Amino acid sequence: MPLWVGICTVGLIPAVTLWLWGIDTRIATDFTGVPVVSLPLLLANVVLLLGASQLVRTRTLRLRDYTISMGGGLGSDQTNLLVNWRGIAAVWVVLVLATSLVFDPYVFSLYYSPLQELQRVFVTGYLRFVQATFLWVLGCSMYLIYMWGRLPIKLKSFTEDKMLGLNTYGRASLLFVSLYIVAMLLTFPVLVYKSEAVVLSQVVFSLLGLVLFLAPLLSLRRKLVAAKAEKLAWIQKRHSRVIGQIESAGEGPLNPALVSELMAVDSIRNDLQRISGWPFNAGIIVKLLSVVALPLVTYVLATSLMHILEL
Repeated sequence: MPLWVGICTVGLIPAVTLWLWGIDTRIATDFTGVPVVSLPLLLANVVLLLGASQLVRTRTLRLRDYTISMGGGLGSDQTNLLVNWRGIAAVWVVLVLATSLVFDPYVFSLYYSPLQELQRVFVTGYLRFVQATFLWVLGCSMYLIYMWGRLPIKLKSFTEDKMLGLNTYGRASLLFVSLYIVAMLLTFPVLVYKSEAVVLSQVVFSLLGLVLFLAPLLSLRRKLVAAKAEKLAWIQKRHSRVIGQIESAGEGPLNPALVSELMAVDSIRNDLQRISGWPFNAGIIVKLLSVVALPLVTYVLATSLMHILEL
């Protein structure tokens, strides 16, 4: 079925049904508070997470095709990891346990009886499954980018691209981290949960976004650094040879051909120096910092808005 039809039927109907049951039985969860607030928050979570999961998967498949086009022999197609239900189930169990045993008592200072915890798990279980789906797809995509970066792919010429054709991976990593940050903001919305623990959670998970962005690109960085060093060593040999010939001429007039070659070698060396050490440019860095700073900006705006409303 089409993506959005699937999100509405497979995603929203079970989530809303459990939400209604939680409201009727007055089971306190992170999305069964005031209905006029919690229902839109629940809908936004489900729509974003399922849509983002599909977007990440589609972009990863494109990266696989791009890697093949650059001569990367994949061997086995590991993109089937993206729909590994056992992996998603494992992440779901971790999320449920972390929420019940760590976040509730130690982060948000919430304590419930075993029966209440079971009821909360039942009500929030489907939303946790949707969250687990997104986190699994995101993690697998980051892993695949790292593994593909280790393949002996054919890099583009430095005259064509200062990132040797690897900036496609950098842009994909930025997209994935941006979706992760937005999902985190919906998971810990400061407008709904006025708590320092929520703000602290946003800060911690935002910093984790920096790690998620850089970690899969490490293998590509090593490839860029090695290619740059190899090219610089090659041009340095050429430069040394020309300088040696000029020195051997002594005080006599310089050969015009040697002068022209020296100027060409210097120009090539300057171009090589501009090869990036990472598969992204300054523009991507600015966007990344803007995305990571988004939770802080959201908190400041939310705090200001609450003060205005109180006045």
